[in-house]
Amino acid sequence: MESSSPPPKGVSRAVFAIVAIVLLVAGLGAGYLLGRPAATPAPGPVDGLSRANTIPRVDGWYRNTSVSYLDYGPQSNVAVPILAFFQAGSPATPVAGQKNIIDTIPGQPGYSDFWRVFKVLAPSSYAANSIRSLAEAVASGYTIQETSVLVNCPVVNPGATIQGSTMTPTSGWYRNREVFYFDHGANSPAKGFVVQDAPIYAFFHSDGTPVAGQRNVIDVRPMDAEYSDLWRVNKVVVSGTYMANTLKDARSILAARDAGQVTVQLTDIYVNCPVVS
Repeated sequence: MESSSPPPKGVSRAVFAIVAIVLLVAGLGAGYLLGRPAATPAPGPVDGLSRANTIPRVDGWYRNTSVSYLDYGPQSNVAVPILAFFQAGSPATPVAGQKNIIDTIPGQPGYSDFWRVFKVLAPSSYAANSIRSLAEAVASGYTIQETSVLVNCPVVNPGATIQGSTMTPTSGWYRNREVFYFDHGANSPAKGFVVQDAPIYAFFHSDGTPVAGQRNVIDVRPMDAEYSDLWRVNKVVVSGTYMANTLKDARSILAARDAGQVTVQLTDIYVNCPVVS
């Protein structure tokens, strides 16, 4: 997340997402989700999403050392279900060739880049990709098990790329249409469907304008115990005499706050920014 453009608050979106998740989980056991958005009739892969076709790579600071992260922008802190198929006779063995299934995409209420994995236990007679939607999975009568696994898989347009990376999108299904996402794995802990966040510090002047040239600051990296790809924005408000990148460490920011040199404001803004180096 670049400090040059603070994203809008996402509290109402998170609340809606929690309601949607409760309905969807109930629907997985009782039949199907009531009130889901209308099915998209257009054929072919999902495209035209309001997301950059090249995901930017941004430089930041971690304890006075340069780091880089990807910027997927503002995001809900609530995960939504993704269906992964496994063999009923061997529940740890995936169904070879089957693509995962999602039931919401960017632009729909309740969408999130973060997904809670549900296992669909298919019989040995099942042909991979004969089921391509959540509705079909529920109608199949196959057992669907909630897991504790949460993954960061932002949905993107076909052919999307990541700046400075050769990583390519993974293909899945959305209501019988092919959909694409980048798979950043299970790096973000959660409590139920709520994704745990880590703080990211973005710098602003007292008039609300970003501090030009200042990199954002984080205090955890992958493999650290409290790391998450989801970050909660803390606004660091500085004086007019502040020089960009004077502060490059979270502990220094908090010390400056305690000394009355800056103020730190916790926001309700969450951003999906996986650290890559």
